[in-house]
Amino acid sequence: MYSKNIFLVLILLFAGCKGKSQQTATQQTTSVSTAAVSWYTSIDQALADAKAQNKMLFVECFTPTCPICMSMEPIFKKSEVIKKYNTDFINYKLDVGVAEQVKFLTSKNIVLASFPQFLYFDPNGTLVHQADIVADPKSFLTAADNAQNVATRSSSFKERFAKGERGLDFLINYAAFARLGKDTLANYTAADEIFKIYPKDQLSSETSWKITKKCVTDLDNGFSQHWFKHIPTATAFEKKDGHDGAEMNILGTLIQFNLYGPKGKTYSVAKLQDVKRFMGLANAGQYADVATWELEARALIRENRGKEALALGDKIFTKFKDNPASLVYITKVFNDDYKDNTYGLTMKKWLDRIKIVAKEETNLMDYYYETARYSKKMGDAAG
Repeated sequence: MYSKNIFLVLILLFAGCKGKSQQTATQQTTSVSTAAVSWYTSIDQALADAKAQNKMLFVECFTPTCPICMSMEPIFKKSEVIKKYNTDFINYKLDVGVAEQVKFLTSKNIVLASFPQFLYFDPNGTLVHQADIVADPKSFLTAADNAQNVATRSSSFKERFAKGERGLDFLINYAAFARLGKDTLANYTAADEIFKIYPKDQLSSETSWKITKKCVTDLDNGFSQHWFKHIPTATAFEKKDGHDGAEMNILGTLIQFNLYGPKGKTYSVAKLQDVKRFMGLANAGQYADVATWELEARALIRENRGKEALALGDKIFTKFKDNPASLVYITKVFNDDYKDNTYGLTMKKWLDRIKIVAKEETNLMDYYYETARYSKKMGDAAG
């Protein structure tokens, strides 16, 4: 009935450079080209042909404004790379600056932490491998070989972890793959294991920062806690790489993962104050009230601080007093969680306001539904 994203604030986009481009790929032919890697222009056709030909699908995620991405282009013209990718894979270039192409990643529940990214899918379109690449033919070929090997591809990481594998490189790759595919529990677990074995005297190193960017989604992780206290050092690393300001996007991503992930629903009021402080450090303080009000209201109610929850709800209600969809959502939160009928006077005031501003049929239907829930909670048998 309600959009879950009414109050969701987008703190950042990608932690790297972005840009618009036109897809300049050429359609794959039935014969294997020896002049260049053959790129499909349609992801739907690429998926269909991968299934029909029982081949893996390779997707290069890039942006033409990213120097590192562009450094990969000459490698795709190397003969050994051409032969491997044109023989064994269906190939597609995905420009992360083109919204229509990014829909494919969204449909696969994939979130990129950075780019370029090499993604490999089985013939049924299931992501099975992810690789960070350097501009060298050997790196391209190793990634392809690992993707084709069920024992080395990324989808094997969870089983290998369960069997006790704990090398640093393995854990980094496991955490990164879990993050990419939104496997929150696996990501938290792997990232915590990385922090356990990482040398603590190297926490301010560039490697530590790169691990944080690539692997970490939990504000409680040791890497997160460290870097929120050492933002100037991260700023220097990003500036050196030509990504001025990217550190704030990266830290903002960490906050977003937690506010809108499983942990956010369990946060105490005190913990949410810490999150607001982090938002201020990440230059996102102006979004704090809107981003955290619902979690804070629910936490206040859980902690038997109902009057404070109502005061917070009233503050947010005033902020959105002319937005009926948002106002109805506020009433829903309190109808859901408030433990008794002492919220009645405040709720009646809110509902009276909604009745004035709600014009669209959907908003009116939601208003009547929440009014009925309120009446029932207040003990009105007719509700």
